[in-house]
Amino acid sequence: MLNRVLKTTSGALMLSVATMANAETVQLNSLDGGMTLTGELIDFDGANYELRTVVGTITVDAFKVECIGEACPSRNEGPVEYGISGSSRLVDVLFADLTTQFGEEIGGTALRSEEEGVDKLLLRNELGEFLAEVSLMGGDSADGIKQLVDGNSALAVTTRPAQPDELASASQAGLGDITSSENEKIFALDGLVVITSQSNQLRAVAEQDLARIFSGAISNWSQIGGPDAPIQLYMRVPESGTALVFNDLIMNPVGATYASDTSFFETDTELVAAVASDPLGIGITSLASADEAKVLAIRGVCGIQVPATPFTIKTEEYPLSRRLYAYTGKTAPAQLNRFMQFLESEKAQETIDASGFVSLGESLQGPNEQGLRYLGAVMPTDAEVTLKQLQEMSAELSGADRSSITFRFAFGSSRLDTRAQDDIRRLASLLAKEETTNKELLLIGYTDSVGAGGSNRSLSQQRAKQVSNALLQAAPTNSLDGLTIRTLGYGEISPLSCNDTENGRRINRRVEVWLRDVVTTSQ
Repeated sequence: MLNRVLKTTSGALMLSVATMANAETVQLNSLDGGMTLTGELIDFDGANYELRTVVGTITVDAFKVECIGEACPSRNEGPVEYGISGSSRLVDVLFADLTTQFGEEIGGTALRSEEEGVDKLLLRNELGEFLAEVSLMGGDSADGIKQLVDGNSALAVTTRPAQPDELASASQAGLGDITSSENEKIFALDGLVVITSQSNQLRAVAEQDLARIFSGAISNWSQIGGPDAPIQLYMRVPESGTALVFNDLIMNPVGATYASDTSFFETDTELVAAVASDPLGIGITSLASADEAKVLAIRGVCGIQVPATPFTIKTEEYPLSRRLYAYTGKTAPAQLNRFMQFLESEKAQETIDASGFVSLGESLQGPNEQGLRYLGAVMPTDAEVTLKQLQEMSAELSGADRSSITFRFAFGSSRLDTRAQDDIRRLASLLAKEETTNKELLLIGYTDSVGAGGSNRSLSQQRAKQVSNALLQAAPTNSLDGLTIRTLGYGEISPLSCNDTENGRRINRRVEVWLRDVVTTSQ
């Protein structure tokens, strides 16, 4: 019972002087009566209690205990009703499963029911007491944010970031900045994929041809290596997250619009079924939804071809990778705040993987699986690459494993993007839990090919150093003392995408994370 109630224990928690001065003793009793904790209450965020006890500072799940004492905060413990709105596959499938598992996480249940055509989940605690009624409001990403802005839902889940007009509407509705770190969470990843029927003989399509295909400039399969037959186009409706991401990455950069004979679909399920049954069809969908259709690899302008795999999507080297977002307003019920914390748990991330989406959990890949790196380095390119540089890089990577955690930067800067800031905390937590004695962490910077080779090498080293500094600042005190951290910068010599496009240059501006054993030879 103790492990189920206590979340973390730390001997050093940073607290304000005011909070410390006002600390009073409270008693926390587990709901099943199996455990009692007594200590000074130093913080309560609506979902967790922070207690100073004789064994240190302890975080306790507020949904598993009852607080006794005059200092106990008011929790407004009455049951609440709130909705989860957004992309139908996310809401009706993934978040339904996650809410059910959340019920188990807090020792209770989440039972699904239907009321007046709306799917609901009834959340109860360990004693069977009613905590929340959660309405599942599936639609598309635009619907999700509109429902949040209109006050009909408390959580919007989307397959693309909130758009400027949506941010303005949210602010005007009093929700504040929904893209702030308190209100926006990247909870998973996905990839848009190009699909055909299984009978189609093509294995890959050129990235630069995608806009020409969907605009109708390329209208016959023979123009891209197929039979002499017309291409039938299938696409999600314009307001869907899939369409918006595809437009941002492929259509808008070249000013392309969809051909007049394109068939548009409300859901990925309908689109995939239509493409899979049409030998002449081609469409865009989510990797998680591809099901019975055939997925084509995407070949870049310079010839680099990247398949859609969980690893290439986690590293965002697959050119049509996308992030999945969860948005809340300025205030949210405690039950929802606790659920948002649950999204980061290992159990929740396993559920995300099982659903066909890609979790944020770390994956490792050995040097023998890094063929794309060396292929990209030797292909004709405008990058300044020498044999000596390649040999130097190969020697450093020998015997090391690459982590899927990869940090990216805005053009010409050393500013970490939103996901990178979350990944700093994730990597620090992972390393703090590992035995790092006789381990070496390599933080290796790379750039795009814009600018002089020497300057890019310096910039890549600078970015790697910034990641190192941020990692050391985020790690718990003394947790990385046994770990050797080295920062390296190789500039533009190892492109993982084509530098001919902005998206390709964005992919190449990165700091990779590698970990290897330090081998000591006997004297």
